[in-house]
Amino acid sequence: MADLIGRTIANKYELVARLGRGGMAVVYRAYQTSLERFVAVKVLHPEIADDETFVARFEREARSIAALRHPNIIQVHDFGSEAGLSYLVMEYIPGPSLKQRLERCRTADERLPWSEVLHIAAGLADALDYAHNQGIIHRDVKPGNVMLTAEQAGDPILTDFGLTRLIDAASLTTSGVVGTPDYIAPEQAEGRQADARSDLYSLGVVVYEMLAGRPPLADETPANKILKHVRGELPPLRTFVPDLSADLEAVVMKALAHDPDERFQSARELVTALRHAVTSTGRTPTPPGGAVPPAPPGHHLQAI
Repeated sequence: MADLIGRTIANKYELVARLGRGGMAVVYRAYQTSLERFVAVKVLHPEIADDETFVARFEREARSIAALRHPNIIQVHDFGSEAGLSYLVMEYIPGPSLKQRLERCRTADERLPWSEVLHIAAGLADALDYAHNQGIIHRDVKPGNVMLTAEQAGDPILTDFGLTRLIDAASLTTSGVVGTPDYIAPEQAEGRQADARSDLYSLGVVVYEMLAGRPPLADETPANKILKHVRGELPPLRTFVPDLSADLEAVVMKALAHDPDERFQSARELVTALRHAVTSTGRTPTPPGGAVPPAPPGHHLQAI
């Protein structure tokens, strides 16, 4: 897809800078002239949205996503299709993604402070519980789909609800698998129906990564990652964090159970167990390297 910088969509969204590009879309920072504010505009690749059936499905799904109202879910302001381009208009979040935050930690050989791990996990749990109660499954929970606000608290904002479902329905995924190999639930990797517990598995992988500084299968090829998720062959968390308590490891590994019936059955249940495991040690452990200072404000890469 050609670069659209300088183009105005729907006569009111002037695309001024490209924020990121992925397999599904290109994200631009845009100026909404009618309300004199900046927004993020996600433009889906034309090969994804080149037929009327997809456009109708896109509009139906976008209405459901736009109806979500939660402080930890990105707000969708508008959507539409124009001249063969399907787009979503979202709030602009001037902060880094969780992926970028974790990459900064790895570069500095540090890990997230416990307080930040719990804060991010609790916010994502609230977002997922709310969405699941609305009948909406995310299907691709991962650090790249989590933005962090620039405020001191660094509140997590979950993005990209429903887009993987759209791509799945359009049968445009590679190898028939919908999701990201590092974070995909076994049932998704096998092409079976995803449900709320699939999101909880992915959230468990995100918590694992926040605690260990890496996802469980970071050293594997994409094909091997998918295969090991399917077989339930994830390394115990204490493989990478030997001083972690057994209780805390047990909570994370339960979230990563191969059988959905053996996982936590709600995101809130997962975070409650996580918080209890941390406090039951009688101390607040300090991750190797200590706390990492907040990311500088103004750094933004809208998740794709």
